[in-house]
Amino acid sequence: MRAALLTALAVAALTGLAPTHGRAADEPLAHPSYMQRAKSEDVAAAYPKAAFAQKISGDVDLNCTADAGGRLSGCKVTKEEPAGLGFGDAALGLSAKDRVKVKDDNGAAIIGRRFERSYSFLAPGDSNPDWLTKPSAGQLMGVFPVAARDRPPANARATIVCKVNEEGFLRDCKVDHQTPENMGFGAAALALSPLFRLKPKIRGGKPVETEATIPVVWAGFENMPMPSGPVKSLVLDPPWTSTPSTAQVRAAWPADAKGAVTGQVALRCNLNKTGGLTFCSVLSEIPTGKGFGKAARSLSPNFRVAFAPDQVKTLSSYTVDVPFRFRDPASPDTRKITAPKWTRTMTPEGMALAYPRAAIKAGVETGLGVVGCVVDIRGELTDCQVRHEDPVGLDFGAAAIEAAKLMAMNPWSKEGEPLDGLPIVLPIRFNWQEAAAAPPPAAPPAKKP
Repeated sequence: MRAALLTALAVAALTGLAPTHGRAADEPLAHPSYMQRAKSEDVAAAYPKAAFAQKISGDVDLNCTADAGGRLSGCKVTKEEPAGLGFGDAALGLSAKDRVKVKDDNGAAIIGRRFERSYSFLAPGDSNPDWLTKPSAGQLMGVFPVAARDRPPANARATIVCKVNEEGFLRDCKVDHQTPENMGFGAAALALSPLFRLKPKIRGGKPVETEATIPVVWAGFENMPMPSGPVKSLVLDPPWTSTPSTAQVRAAWPADAKGAVTGQVALRCNLNKTGGLTFCSVLSEIPTGKGFGKAARSLSPNFRVAFAPDQVKTLSSYTVDVPFRFRDPASPDTRKITAPKWTRTMTPEGMALAYPRAAIKAGVETGLGVVGCVVDIRGELTDCQVRHEDPVGLDFGAAAIEAAKLMAMNPWSKEGEPLDGLPIVLPIRFNWQEAAAAPPPAAPPAKKP
């Protein structure tokens, strides 16, 4: 379920929440404006009785078109969570209550175009994401694209799609839509992503991760003085050659952070000629007044970005956003690695070298080795132990250990934490056909009779 949150700027005014929108996969997406939406009493009346009695919340995504009167038509359920309790049918019934404008914000007709509409049925105690902090008018002005400064467009906008984690912070943001095209408003919206904070989605009384579409609107800027000077290219989640260690981050927990369980900071830094961070400023700090911004800046000298030798002259044209998530060092570390960013993986040449000789001799052309390892400060895998191999007895486990030595991940997560010391279970699939593309260590295995 994707929640849709609206940050509409009219000079200095920021509005609040817009109704939720889902995604119709692989279809052109229209962006309608609504003249009428289903009211809260309509949602309550449509709530499936069985789900309401069990205090179960439901989320539904619809994919619809509109007729000449702006009524939703041809709606189809694209997602229903949980399924089988009647939420999909309830949402289809509610769609008759909605009306959209027959033209979108660009003046293009909506009729015949597919668009998204989502509905949430909330049990007592559950809620959808809502705003805690948003960029100010000055911050939106600060990222106004250079390409649009000479003739600022009216009502420029960009929509980004982000994950909202259990603490209400954004991650993995991507540009979904921008108007006008090719003027940099999508990149500008991404640059603002560290400044957002939301109340997380609550289901079953507990925060859960969700996805949100966030339209950022620049309205009222066409008659305002434009910022001067170049805008540096923004880098998110760069490949790091060095980062602070887990011990250093825990040691940086502020003395003033009494009563806090976590802290979140985003730094925006320049790069020097060695790939180090310089001139770091605090973009966002939550909670404020606890010293987390100062702690993040104290750790910034420990970062280095990987770059090619021919990129030295251009490093000064980039800025880097560095997220930090601080956790109370008195609390146990229960983190898990779920989606590592690999900076070095096994090549066909590496597979050819690691492919077990016992499997070659037996004529086996594919196998699986599963290893459990620990990530070190450089993002490399150490202390690997065999967890499983298939087929057994042909050394695919030992080969997986050798393959793990060739791999490395970014040592700083997208969420802003070091990964050193954390365990990871890694399945490695071996395929002789892929390895054969490289010079083999021995003759190809003979076909089994």
